[in-house]
Amino acid sequence: MEYGYYEQTGSPLRGRTLGELREFLARAELTYDENIQFTVLIRDGEDNIAAAGSLQDGVIKCVAVDGARRGEGLTAAVLTALRREALERGFSRLFLYTKPANFAQFHALGFYEVVRTGTVLLMEDRREGFVRWAESLRRPEAAGVIGAAVMNCNPMTLGHRFLIETAAARCDFLYLFIVSEDRSAVPAADRLEIVKQSAADLPNVFVTGSGQYLISSATFPDYFLKEKSTARAAWAELDIAMFLRLAERLGISRRFVGTEPFCPVTGAYNRAMGEALPRSGVEVVEIPRLEKGGQAVSATAVRALVREGRWEETRALVPEAAFAYLADERNRTKILARMALHP
Repeated sequence: MEYGYYEQTGSPLRGRTLGELREFLARAELTYDENIQFTVLIRDGEDNIAAAGSLQDGVIKCVAVDGARRGEGLTAAVLTALRREALERGFSRLFLYTKPANFAQFHALGFYEVVRTGTVLLMEDRREGFVRWAESLRRPEAAGVIGAAVMNCNPMTLGHRFLIETAAARCDFLYLFIVSEDRSAVPAADRLEIVKQSAADLPNVFVTGSGQYLISSATFPDYFLKEKSTARAAWAELDIAMFLRLAERLGISRRFVGTEPFCPVTGAYNRAMGEALPRSGVEVVEIPRLEKGGQAVSATAVRALVREGRWEETRALVPEAAFAYLADERNRTKILARMALHP
């Protein structure tokens, strides 16, 4: 770091210092992300913020340098501090969302492009990290018409099972990605295990986590977007571009989705996929929801029964592995606690 500067950190920042950071970011046309867990400030000899950067889990956010201080190595100093903190927190890989115009700046500091759209660039600090991840998923038995589905399964229901069965019957091999982000009522590892058990009898289905690349709209950062109202559309565009890159490597030619009459966000995403994927040779196949008694079988309904203490009534709505999981009082307690955090 240049002479005359010093570091200040917070996990996260609070009070007056946080207010200073908000003002500093605003001058750089950025907004503070409320999910930030750690921030490093570089201050000059007069205690003014000269540069800043933040961290949320393995994602770098809100990196900015005062316009008059550019060219002094301050971005490198910020990234060095954030990498040091990330390693102490157990994160060996870092991701960075930014504007496409910032590619050269971050590439010179050891970040590599994963995927970009007209408004968003996703980078990581591992060369060919995405390629290695995608190749680790490749199954030698995947041949013919290869399909894919991405599901949360919070928890898995008979509706999910119906979608998986139907998709598996309409392709020769199905990659089934269960969302790895751990922000749902049922923990990510538990969701993945339940689906693996519930789909074990389908020989042409490979169940795996979505990893760190297929990111949900819930955690897509919008701090660098001027119009926050466009964040969901920007995420959808980026996620679709990411999926298309994955599809190209794995030979996926069909993406299966369930109809979504209730959630406008998912409905809009499905429509965006329906428009974008076919242009790149991937067919989008929409599968009607399974209904019982005129009502769609949904994870929302299952969680509501658990919340109301009526978990035994979920037997008619979920596979055996999911019911066995819900029958364990320790799991129900965990789900209720997590629902309070992630409603």
